[in-house]
Amino acid sequence: MPLQPGAHGQVPYFFLSYAHIPMHDPNSRKDPNKWVAKLFADLCDHIINMTNLSQGQAGFMDVELRSGHHWPERLSDALSTCRVFVPLYSPRYFESEQCGKEWAAFLQRVRNHEGPDGQMPEAIVPALWTPLPPEHLPHVAQSIQFTHNDLGERYSDEGFYGLVKLSGMRSHYQKATLELAKRIVHVAQRTRVAVLDPPPKYDELRSVFHDYSPQRPLRVTVVAPDLDHLPSDRSPYFYGHTPQEWNPFRRGGNTRTLVSHAEEIATAHGFLPDVGSLEEHTDVLASDAPEEHPSVMLVDPWATTTPDCRRRLRGFDQRERSRTSVMVPWNLDDRETTTARARLQRSLESALRNNPPDSSPEINSVTAFRGALSDALGRAANQVFKTATAYPPTGAPTRRPRLMQPEDPR
Repeated sequence: MPLQPGAHGQVPYFFLSYAHIPMHDPNSRKDPNKWVAKLFADLCDHIINMTNLSQGQAGFMDVELRSGHHWPERLSDALSTCRVFVPLYSPRYFESEQCGKEWAAFLQRVRNHEGPDGQMPEAIVPALWTPLPPEHLPHVAQSIQFTHNDLGERYSDEGFYGLVKLSGMRSHYQKATLELAKRIVHVAQRTRVAVLDPPPKYDELRSVFHDYSPQRPLRVTVVAPDLDHLPSDRSPYFYGHTPQEWNPFRRGGNTRTLVSHAEEIATAHGFLPDVGSLEEHTDVLASDAPEEHPSVMLVDPWATTTPDCRRRLRGFDQRERSRTSVMVPWNLDDRETTTARARLQRSLESALRNNPPDSSPEINSVTAFRGALSDALGRAANQVFKTATAYPPTGAPTRRPRLMQPEDPR
């Protein structure tokens, strides 16, 4: 049976479910949700060109922050009639009660179509706003069969937020957006989920993210000098008043510190970063206590030429630190560093004999750093979940959904 329009509008092809970011300044012209709106608009454009839909029929996106029982009827109608539900994964998404209730509302419809073999139709197509380890997802999201790698390697590493924000990622963003639109159309054309009548009521729903785990701690240690403690033969151009202001790839308008990139990627991988200097973290780094959480050490090779830094690193290096990723950026456009590289390499190896830095691939750009850190945190997340205590949800396991066979046109 074809879907019928709801009482308040046309049937949307897909429903984009995302976590609203509230505006702290109501007078600001900068909407923190504008990048999600761009993704939504681009998906709609692709779907309109792939189908015979008109403008306004392709998708539904709620543009206002809702809470409590104040669920507008148009939002309820859209969840009751849309063909495909597209949740936009991020840590904020799974912490949102409203997003969990939107998923619950659509899931009511899907469960009404359980087949004779116990399988349910696949009408949920997830997308990554920021990357999350699969093991970190709530149970209901882990049951969704979807290969994010089909949208491109950089999409899997960065998510749509990274692709839309980073310069030089336009082609990767276009590919990922087009492939996601194709996936939505494919599922919509092969799957029919009947209208939920009456529409769901917000206060009668329970979020399906009840088992979502909070972010895990991640220590980020910056091993770099500040302006008052530079080696005598080092330019101050790449440094600031604290080690955390170190920017090894500074050039032109690139004033973003390495720490800011690290914090963004760590959060995207489900970690809660605790950033500090080598001096601030010396005691914990030199402790004999076993490592309970993953950590990252960002090392400026110039720092290892100073006696104080070598002394502090010695306490760290004398202990086995398998859960600490040591990362050393090398700016090949920095003439001082390239000229002194052999000497810096020897100093680095002397300071970290037992815990050598990750060397493959070489971190010679911001993009390389983001990719290397993303890989390191992906491995760290897998290790966390292998050793963490499991708390399975109560009740019967959720069955894995599959695509139903196409309807017989006869």
